[in-house]
Amino acid sequence: MAFPNVIIAGAPKSGTSSLFFWLAAHPDVCGSRIKETYFLHDKISKHNQTLNYISNGFEAYEKCFPDFNGEKIIIEATAPYIYQETPLKVIPRLPEKPKIIFILRNPAERIYSHFKFNKYRMNNMPKAMNFEEYIKVRGKGLNMEDYIDHSNYDKYINKYIDVVGLENVKVYLFEDLVSDKVKFMKMVALDLGLDDTFYNNFDFFKRNETVNIKRKWLHDLGLKLEPWFPQILQEKVFIPLYLKLNGSKVPQKTSEEKVEIKKLKNFFTPYNESLKQKFPYLNIEIWND
Repeated sequence: MAFPNVIIAGAPKSGTSSLFFWLAAHPDVCGSRIKETYFLHDKISKHNQTLNYISNGFEAYEKCFPDFNGEKIIIEATAPYIYQETPLKVIPRLPEKPKIIFILRNPAERIYSHFKFNKYRMNNMPKAMNFEEYIKVRGKGLNMEDYIDHSNYDKYINKYIDVVGLENVKVYLFEDLVSDKVKFMKMVALDLGLDDTFYNNFDFFKRNETVNIKRKWLHDLGLKLEPWFPQILQEKVFIPLYLKLNGSKVPQKTSEEKVEIKKLKNFFTPYNESLKQKFPYLNIEIWND
């Protein structure tokens, strides 16, 4: 039976899409048919209406991995799992205690990335809203998450440590991924017991980059069609064509936005230090730059 033994559980806007697809390309890895299955999400939504733990039960989890063919690693990546309670209840039932991967990004930059994502890609907030206003709104009014609270990573990772043990929680930094993709993926591969030489000449394709979406209906259609096309076709043909037709670059940071990001960095310093104590190997100091 194909149940995951590696789960990328967060954090959103921190490179989980790239990490999933790069791992899924490894010959010893079976990735879920849909990257973010949302199978263990606390609620039923448009993301998991056809397959979810609430409606379909535990055994249905293996249906997320129809392409399994004996690979060493079975993996899915639903970034919002970091904030959910259902995975914490279901994970102990898995045949094998899974490795839980978190890839984390400078909290201030992650919140800013969410701001751009919601404003330009999802088009689910007023175009006139600036970053300072966005921070103040948080979870109020616009049905947006509390991105401030959700960037206190230590608070949420501790819950997973309680379930699978510190030895089964792997934490990486988005900034390390960006600075040296080959070194980063070789490190992850070795941590998972995979042949790291696979990434020596690997073609790294950036996934889920925030762009300014021109037509939301076309974007929604693309998301529905994505699972039906092989990854190689997505990267070489459909995604470049789609971005050419329906995307444009988002504006650069303004001086006002840089001021707000600096304030957020100062705010998160004590929370980041707490995370550092638990994972001393992380170069979290880079978040202060």
